[in-house]
Amino acid sequence: MSPPLSPCGAILRRDDPDRFLCALFAPEAAREALFTLGAFNVALAGVRDAVTEPALGLIRLHWWREVVEEASHGRFRRHEVAEPLGRLVASRGLDPALLDAVITAREAELAEEGIPDPSALETYAAASAGGLMRLGLAVLGAEAPAAVSAARHAGVVYGLAGILRASPVLAARGRTLLPRALLRAEGVRLADLARAPSGEGVRRVARVLAELAESHAVTLRGLLPEVPRAARPALLPAALGVRTLRRLRGAGFDPGDVRVAGPRLGAQWAVARMAWTGRV
Repeated sequence: MSPPLSPCGAILRRDDPDRFLCALFAPEAAREALFTLGAFNVALAGVRDAVTEPALGLIRLHWWREVVEEASHGRFRRHEVAEPLGRLVASRGLDPALLDAVITAREAELAEEGIPDPSALETYAAASAGGLMRLGLAVLGAEAPAAVSAARHAGVVYGLAGILRASPVLAARGRTLLPRALLRAEGVRLADLARAPSGEGVRRVARVLAELAESHAVTLRGLLPEVPRAARPALLPAALGVRTLRRLRGAGFDPGDVRVAGPRLGAQWAVARMAWTGRV
């Protein structure tokens, strides 16, 4: 019988089943560290929905910066995620700058003007999803140069695919992470996204971003043969990103099409295949 999940493991299983699945392919000794990083990411991702104005969100993000800073001095805040994160930072000697970069990336979600263009969105995905993968490499002790480079490209693949998949849900809340310049170029307003998340303009936007993500997937495939096997668990979300992009193309780049998510068994197979073969 498996031992009960830690609070961080339970949070990750409930709120981010993709990363929970990927963490299960890590060696048992490293699994809890990946659960903790994943729960930290869940907390950051929830900031935007938890506040009514950007200034309050920035305060919450600063609180996480303080958690990391205090941990580097051996002080840990009593909180179901902050305390294990702090102890992880201290015990593994994690570079606070790596965590700070992941926190800072989330500031883009709070900007009232939104994400300006595809290049900015690419940078956001590399810093948020890619930054979390980079931290995963650190806790796995697998920071070979090829793995670090792969983490950036894998992060863009998974990050952009996730943004496209989530765009109808965010639009229903009156929000979007799709680049404003690209939306304007295609004549799509935020109100249009909420009313017609599968409109022709939205599909054109999705195609541009999907093709950007696919270009990073090509680069990633070229790097993976040089990536040590020990690094793979940190990069596994890329398999899910590639799967989403493939299904999105099959759905005519309609982010709202039910075929984009597909059956969960297929997601599990995609992750297992990358874990076993090192291919995506």
